[in-house]
Amino acid sequence: MNKAYPCIAALLFLAACNSYKPAPKVGVVFSEPLPESEGELLYQDMKCPICHGHQGSNDGFFAGGLLSKSVDFSSAEAMNSIPDAQLKDAIRNGKGTAMPSYGRFTDHQIAELVRYIRTLAQPPSN
Repeated sequence: MNKAYPCIAALLFLAACNSYKPAPKVGVVFSEPLPESEGELLYQDMKCPICHGHQGSNDGFFAGGLLSKSVDFSSAEAMNSIPDAQLKDAIRNGKGTAMPSYGRFTDHQIAELVRYIRTLAQPPSN
């Protein structure tokens, strides 16, 4: 009978562990805001911020080591001088040695990415 007690205790312990459900976390704060659009999600997934920066202002980790400066997406003046077709071409085919090509993306995905990049030059809404 003494050998039955450890088995019963182990079963009760396992049953208690199995029924434990942690309380839902309330007020979880993320260090970065979650993407609000498909274009923003692609921008993050493609690792664009590494060079272009999170706000598109060329302050990414690798920006300083690039031989040629990338476009400052946060500058309305710079972005107004670049047609969508040129941005789409740079995304699809790459540009120089620093900007890789993303030919696997659909036309829709590239259009969404360009749409998001364009929002970086707009002043924040209050």
